[in-house]
Amino acid sequence: MERITSRDNEKIKQLIRLQTNRKARRESDTFVAEGVRLAQEVLRCGLTVLQVFATEEGVRRCGGVWEALCQKAEQAYLIHESLESRISEVKAPQGVYCVCRIPHQPLSELASAGRRFLALDRLQDPGNMGTIIRTADALGADGIIAGEGCADVFSPKVLRSTMGSAFRMKIWTVEDLAQTMKRLRGEGFGVYGAALDDTAVRLGEITFPEKTVVIVGNEGNGISDTVLQSCDGKLFIPMKGEAESLNAGVAASLILWEMCR
Repeated sequence: MERITSRDNEKIKQLIRLQTNRKARRESDTFVAEGVRLAQEVLRCGLTVLQVFATEEGVRRCGGVWEALCQKAEQAYLIHESLESRISEVKAPQGVYCVCRIPHQPLSELASAGRRFLALDRLQDPGNMGTIIRTADALGADGIIAGEGCADVFSPKVLRSTMGSAFRMKIWTVEDLAQTMKRLRGEGFGVYGAALDDTAVRLGEITFPEKTVVIVGNEGNGISDTVLQSCDGKLFIPMKGEAESLNAGVAASLILWEMCR
């Protein structure tokens, strides 16, 4: 097994690019799953593993997981602990990194993939994105539809927040969210946007159709007018206190609970 000690090693440079650069992930169609928990989920979910990197401490921490990763990966490397400060953004890295192929869901299969979907319009905060994916997984939603301008599902911050749910959930990334919603309406889905509007129906009083998509918008600006125009209706979450709005992750969680129960 090859050992890497230099920060100038090209494989380490590429690993750092995948950790820090969305464009690098898109162009290579790969991402990095960091840490023991995500490594376990990579194996559990059957993702394609191209490379694995670990420090000696990481190997000891992983135990049998490292052996399974080495059998599954095309290449495996031992790296010096001093490289972790450049590779990882966390304060206490666990010394394990898996370079995996990004899983893709064909858009042509979206309408037949389930009955309850949450769509996201320009949701930019990685923590919110991770929370929503993890909650959708926990509550049994059939998938997430992420429009252009959303946080990268396979960025390190989002992946840490999902705790592996990003590997289990079906997630579609679409360039034109409004057009996708119109297409789903044509397939018999009811499409609703979460919006503070005089015409919006109170969450809890709305009866969702058998096939439903609910859209949650940008943290500061909500759903764009173009996407709202593609909806059948609007809904709002009633609040008794004086807060003007809810955190997008919290709002999405409440909607998912009502939609999936």
